[in-house]
Amino acid sequence: MSDSKQNAQSRFILASLLAMLVFYGYSYFFLPKNTPTDNANTAQTVVTATPTPETAQQPIQAQNQTQITDSTPDDNPNKSVTIKTPLYQVKLDSRGAVATSWILIKNVSTQNPDGKPLFADGSTKDDKKPLELVPPEALNRNPRELPFRLATGDPNLDNFINQRNYQISANEENIEIAAGQAKQIDFVLREEASGVEAVKTFIFSADSYVTDLKIKLTKNGQPVPNTKLLIGASPGDQGIEHHNFYHIESEAVAFVKGDIERHLGASIVPSDKNEGSLILNGETDWAGIGDAYFAMAAIPAQQVNGLEFRASKYEVETKPFYDGIISWITRSETTKETRHLITAYVTISADGSSTKIYTGTKDYFVLTDYNKILTDSVGRTIDIEDFVNFSNYSWFRWLVKPITVPIVGALNFLNNFTNNYGVAIILFTLLFYSLLFPLRWYQSKSFKKSAENAPKMKDLQDRLKEMQKKGIPADDPRMRELQMEQLKMTKDALPIGGCLPMLLQFPLLIALYTAVTVSIGFRQATFLWLPDLSASDPYHFLEFGFALSMILAMKFTPQAAVVTPEQQMQQKMMTYLMPVMMLWIMWSAPAGLLIYWLFGNVVSFVQQIIINRINKPKEPPTEEIVSSVPKNAKKVNPKFSTS
Repeated sequence: MSDSKQNAQSRFILASLLAMLVFYGYSYFFLPKNTPTDNANTAQTVVTATPTPETAQQPIQAQNQTQITDSTPDDNPNKSVTIKTPLYQVKLDSRGAVATSWILIKNVSTQNPDGKPLFADGSTKDDKKPLELVPPEALNRNPRELPFRLATGDPNLDNFINQRNYQISANEENIEIAAGQAKQIDFVLREEASGVEAVKTFIFSADSYVTDLKIKLTKNGQPVPNTKLLIGASPGDQGIEHHNFYHIESEAVAFVKGDIERHLGASIVPSDKNEGSLILNGETDWAGIGDAYFAMAAIPAQQVNGLEFRASKYEVETKPFYDGIISWITRSETTKETRHLITAYVTISADGSSTKIYTGTKDYFVLTDYNKILTDSVGRTIDIEDFVNFSNYSWFRWLVKPITVPIVGALNFLNNFTNNYGVAIILFTLLFYSLLFPLRWYQSKSFKKSAENAPKMKDLQDRLKEMQKKGIPADDPRMRELQMEQLKMTKDALPIGGCLPMLLQFPLLIALYTAVTVSIGFRQATFLWLPDLSASDPYHFLEFGFALSMILAMKFTPQAAVVTPEQQMQQKMMTYLMPVMMLWIMWSAPAGLLIYWLFGNVVSFVQQIIINRINKPKEPPTEEIVSSVPKNAKKVNPKFSTS
């Protein structure tokens, strides 16, 4: 095989690998997995047979079960109490002493002390919907799958403490807690015959997303062992019409054995079943459920050994939507979606110890504020900031997180001046591509020199072929001389140098993708015709503009010199195939990410025009026909031939 073909194939393989890196790297690191997972050999998937989370615990002997009959009257009337603070609004129901509604009102952190109002997905200026975290499906099920239920493994006891009405200490139905204040509300349930007493004490603070929940569950005066507090099912933004790769449905998250665990409902429930269970072994610091931007987590007073997540799937009717570029082209709308309800079973001490309940945003800066608050409260290190999904894989997270956090900070800083995240992204892109300008200039010089050497290189290759045909050995001095000339021509014109700017952009692109998808600042941030920079362009202008700009940028960017028709065909394929492939990958990507890439291509195009002018080739002197010889012209003595 000739050197030219080898070089051509090498360049084509390199370009293909780069394209595959984008495609498979994106799919591997960021798209949700729909298969059961085993994280560090600590997870165990179990298929449950019945949809009763209160009763499906470890087997208990019948003689040890609490004897409470259905004929025992429920003397307490059903009541509800609504607690409103500047940060959230909670509605608690006396039946089971559970939360039937939890609405987030404002996102407040040390970086944003004034706070940002929060509304449900799909809200507009004229129609601002409350940001409800409790799913209607969980509320309408029988039994209800609501936060703060208890599970002991005793079916009779579980049914009693979760279905009966508690006495409420608060007399009023609506309680408003002013800034700087706190309010305690007690729920009490007793059954004299069995000796069961259940007390749930909620302490709400007006200035904190953390609620203190004290659980006291005793039988004949002794705390009931193996009591579990249930978080869920599936708290998250209930205004989302349909979920996708970027607006994920709620997932199970826990900090187990010093590392973060993440599991989507689809990975807990087998594809051929409606329900499933996931058991995690090891010391657990906290556990919870959350979607892309909002979460609820329980932080027990002490580390607990082991954790369980349970999930069930169900179908909902949705507004018609296209679930991908193929369905958009074929105009095949989808009207159904499979969703999951996930509940965390967190072991607690039923002796009245306080469990911290965090219910708020997954804003990185908010969570870092609460790291110290929770650490001081429970007396051990709590890293609840890991609720933010920088990556599903710990070995990759260490690279993405240190890049993503400064990017989020920089974009927030720029937004403080521009008061618009779209403009902030454009300014950030301009600054970053300005840093890449020297590399692009060096890239252009390398390809220019390579193009200038192309005719000479082809001549050398032809001469080498002729010498090979004549049987001249490779170690012949004449062959070595031609090979040395080839090496000299390739000096300072290595094609790999042209890939450096692209390689440098990959970590930033991944980090910026993460920043756009995890930073709550982009959520519902408007720009021009875009209603939400964390969602896709509703008209898909950005996707097609991005693909077109990518083609133009590649066509006007100097490429490695080609000397054969095969090389020309390969370059054309990469010029058009890569943008088409990226259009498919980035379809419905967050608008903020597409703005970065589209504007980056525009900046690259402008930079290339400037570079082409700077590196404009010197034109050789031309001959000019004149009518008379200039006076200052140098006389040239004629040379006479002797032939």
